[in-house]
Amino acid sequence: MDGVSLCRLPDEDVHRLRLDVGLRLGSAELEAVQAAGGRAEAMSVGLRYLSVRPRSRREVERRLRRDRIDPAAIQHALERLAALGYLDDAQFAASFARDRIRLRPCGTRRMQSDLLSRGVSREDADRGIREAMAEEGATEEELLQRVATARARRLTGADPAKARRRLFDYLARRGFAAGSIRAWIEVNWQAEDTG
Repeated sequence: MDGVSLCRLPDEDVHRLRLDVGLRLGSAELEAVQAAGGRAEAMSVGLRYLSVRPRSRREVERRLRRDRIDPAAIQHALERLAALGYLDDAQFAASFARDRIRLRPCGTRRMQSDLLSRGVSREDADRGIREAMAEEGATEEELLQRVATARARRLTGADPAKARRRLFDYLARRGFAAGSIRAWIEVNWQAEDTG
């Protein structure tokens, strides 16, 4: 505008607003251009943020707010990203849980807590975790076995009482139930002590 870039607009908005070089804009037209520019910026930032890895709706919203994008533009972008299939908390929860099961196993309570902290609803988190566990053929017991065995190896040679406490604390932080941890230690620690 007057030789200065006001905002970037997609071609569809340029056409919809009937913009052309040399066109004089009144205040209503200028507001419409600025609103369209805000929506375009929100979409651009949202798409870039999602291109790195899947995110929850709340994470994308926080990112857009951090950039001080207009709240109406944020809502428009969130709705558009969801309509395009790029933003789906249930799919995000399942993808997140699959990654945890494969790469950084932990208990379902930890997965749920991590998803809730990312703004995913409890219902979507639980559904996603169940779906991922079924797809991966994983159970809570199997995950506990994997994590506990790997951690117990690292504690070899340590004072047995301290090693048990450390193992228990570590597994509890990883989201496993106290009763399951105690049972695993009772059944498996003898082999760890003598191995």
